[in-house]
Formats: sequence, C-alpha cells, structure tokens
Amino acid sequence: MRTLTIILLLALVAACGDDHGHTHDEGGHSDTEDGGHGHEHGGGIVITDFTGATELFVEFPPLAVGRKSPFAAHFTRMDNFEPADSGHVTVRLSGGGAPDETFKAGPTATAGIFRPVAEPQHAVMRNLSFELHTDDFTSVHDVGAYQVYESGHDADHDAPEATVADGLIPFLKEQQWKVDFAVAPVVVRQLSASVPAPGVLSPAPGGEAYLVAQTDGIVRAASDRFPQIGDEVEAGQIIARLSPHLGGEQDYAAILAERAAAQAAYEAAQADRVRAQNLLAEGAVSRRRLEEARAAERTARARLGAANARLEAVDGNETAEAGFAIRTPVAGRVVQVAVGRGQFVNAGDRLFRIVNPDRLRLTAEVAEIDAVDMGAPIGAWFTPVGSSQVFELGADNARLIAAGGAVDPTTRTVPVVFEFANPGARFRASMDVSSHIRVGQVFEGPSIPASALVDDAGQSVVFVMADAENWERRVIRIAVRDGNHVGVVSGLEPGEWVASRGAYLIHLAASGPANAGHGHAH
Repeated sequence: MRTLTIILLLALVAACGDDHGHTHDEGGHSDTEDGGHGHEHGGGIVITDFTGATELFVEFPPLAVGRKSPFAAHFTRMDNFEPADSGHVTVRLSGGGAPDETFKAGPTATAGIFRPVAEPQHAVMRNLSFELHTDDFTSVHDVGAYQVYESGHDADHDAPEATVADGLIPFLKEQQWKVDFAVAPVVVRQLSASVPAPGVLSPAPGGEAYLVAQTDGIVRAASDRFPQIGDEVEAGQIIARLSPHLGGEQDYAAILAERAAAQAAYEAAQADRVRAQNLLAEGAVSRRRLEEARAAERTARARLGAANARLEAVDGNETAEAGFAIRTPVAGRVVQVAVGRGQFVNAGDRLFRIVNPDRLRLTAEVAEIDAVDMGAPIGAWFTPVGSSQVFELGADNARLIAAGGAVDPTTRTVPVVFEFANPGARFRASMDVSSHIRVGQVFEGPSIPASALVDDAGQSVVFVMADAENWERRVIRIAVRDGNHVGVVSGLEPGEWVASRGAYLIHLAASGPANAGHGHAH
C-alpha cells in the first residue's frame, strides 16, 4: 500500500482553474448537480491511498477536540475503476493511549462519495484509517498518524501556510468516473527488445480442409439446411452431396449396375472354384484347373470390393437423388462456401473450406536487416491491423516452429513461425497482424502500460498523479516497448502512479477546463 499525502492550500484552488475557492458545508462538500466538490481555502488535508481492492481519495480539515471534522471520502474500485456505490465507511482513530473512536457513514447521492463526520475527544497523536465495508469485499486504508489538537484554534494555527503548486492539472474523480479511466503504478520489470515484422495468421497443420467435387454433378444439401459460413462441423460429417451428371459414367444407376455385375461374377467364380475342388478330389481334372479357378475367384473378389467402395461413397442410399457424400475430414467451422444449392460443378471445383480455429500459426516476415542479429526468437507479440489489442506469445501458450535459415530472394525477409492456442476463436485465420519478434532481454527498470503514453508534438508524455485529482505532465524517454508495457529510461520512478487509460483527457484538461468535459461547480 502506498500513501500520497499533500497539504493543499491555494494549490488546489489554482488547480481548479479559477480564482474563486470552494466552501464546505456541514457534510464536507458543497454539492452540485454533477456531484462536484471543492477544497478548503487553508489547512485542508488531502490523501490518496491504494489497496488491492480500492483507491481512496479523501479531503478533510485538521482534527480538533470537540470540533466536527467532515471527511469527503471518494472510493474507486480497482477491478474496474468505477465508483464504489454501496456499503458504508468507518473512520477509525486509534493509538496514542486513548480508546478507539469510530465514525460511520453510508453512501451519498453521488456514487463513490462517502461523508463521515468525526468529532474527536482525545488530544493526542492518532492513527487514522478508513474502512469500506460492502457485500462483496472489505477494504481498509491505514493512512498514517495525525495530531488531534486541543482546539480548533490550535489546529488552524498549526496548519501550514497556503502555497501554490504550479503546473498541476485538475482532473476530478467525478470526471474520471464518467469516462474510460484507470491508473497504474510504475513498477520494475524485465522487458525484451523486439523487431517489427508484418505477419499473417493461418490454421495449424491438420486444422484446415478444402472440399472439392469428386466428379461433375449437382451439389445438393445433405439435410434440410445447406452449409452456411460459421456453421460448426464435426470430423467425418456429411455436409452436402454431389449427384453425378445423369448419362455420364458416374451415373448412380451405372454404379449400382457395376456392383451387381461384380457380385454376380464373384459368385460364379466362387462356384467354379468349388466345382474344380470336387472334380480334383475325384481325379477328373488336374490341379492346374483348380489353381486357375482360385485365381479367377480372387480377381472377381477384388472387382467386387472396388464396386462396393464406390457405392459406399454415396452412403448406401440407393436413390438417384443421393449422390456422392461430401464429408469434412476435420472438425471446425465453415469459413467459405463457394457453391450454391443445386449448382452444377465440374470435377475438382472447390466447394467448401473448413477451418479449425483452436490452434493458429503466426508467420512473421522479418526484414533482412533485422534478422542479422535476431538469433533464436524467445517469443512474440502482435496486434491485428487497425487495432491496439496486444496478444502475447510466450512459453506458456505458444511454441516456436521455425526461424527461417534463408532470406527470401524476392521479399528479402526471413520467416518466423509460432504456433499458439486460440481459445474462444479470438483470432481468425488469414488475418493480417502487426507482429513483433522478441530477440532478447535487454532492459530491467521502471515500466508502465503502453496505454499511458500520449504523443505530444513528438514527445512521449505521461501524466503522473500528484493526488487522485491533480496530475503532473511528465516527459519521459522510452528504452523499449514489449507488448503492453514500455520501459522508461528517465522521467519516472518506481512507486509513482500514472494515468493508464484516459490520459489524453488530462492532456485536453491542461489546455482548459472546457476541453475536459466536466468539473466542480463554483
């Protein structure tokens, strides 16, 4: 847990972009229809604190015995960065040799804001904590020790002089809660360098099949429904039928006649072999005659087997409407339908394409100049063309298939191939992607989400939290980008917090409150 504590006087007034201050009412804030709130003119304490469950931003005056001190506590859920809109808050004063004192409050009309009021009874140094209790979780923020003064006069007298903090940009909690906004800490990570390469996704071997016409004929449905793009099919499933062209040698009646003739020939050969055996036993024929009968029987049996195989291809349905069964050899989805119901096709024409999307391959074409020092790639990451969505390929979900040993003489590139699991069919076969091939670990240091970056006239800029409602524009220098994260050479320190989503809105707020959308009412 990390606590940011700032004593804000005229600094926060200046940050609101107005020469006028805010006034507190008995509940701690002066409300507006937008749920706005303001800071005190002097002596106000502002705290920003994080737990795994919530972010707390709270404002309150110095504590004094017998004086009501209103707290304006803003709670943001860390799982979705939305306001905590249920439960109750307990302010707890403990330590200093005095009994614990607690002060509770439920939610206000503005989701995320709780307004407990403390009236301390012991003039000692007290540990201050805020406990948010909801049906889903409990979050406890221990924010440090604060003096409880003998009187309000002493509290106000000891308060620091008002100062002005230049350069802070206000972007208030009420504004953050209404947009796609999030924060993230600066942490130390090990990141890898990568080389860019255009890529394409394709099915893994055995995960794709093109179904073609076995002969000239009419394509018919195998059931009441003709195959459509997106249909899921099983391996071996009959998805259509091909009725051979009537009058041709592939006519179904001809297949039946051929099988009948083969059956008759086999039965005759079998009877002839039995007769030859009997005659040989009686000494009426030579053994050569029996061997000739056996050879004829074997030939007839083979022809009957071939005729049966041809008939099996039409699934044993002895009607002229049946035709050859068109089976899919792989399970997957129908991704291409090249024919219509009742359409005449020629032998070899492509009919359907089936793809199993469970596993895909990324084939990235690394430029010749980048391949010189590439070595064995240790992973990859890619984004679909036109998207900012990053997908990581590492040892846990992918394997390196090949890193081409030769440069393509036409494209002057080296192919690198990874095979990976594609749960939920997240990506599609034949999709173009912008890929990056990891070539080695080269950086360990402060890192932030890549989404925190704002390009400001060619400079890489982030917005660092001074408190949860005030931000500092910071120019940084990037060492490396690795998937969703960037390594930072200068401009940030571990433990600081940055706006990781919605940073551009703060950038707009820097040029004027109107550009940010909403603000506190004065």
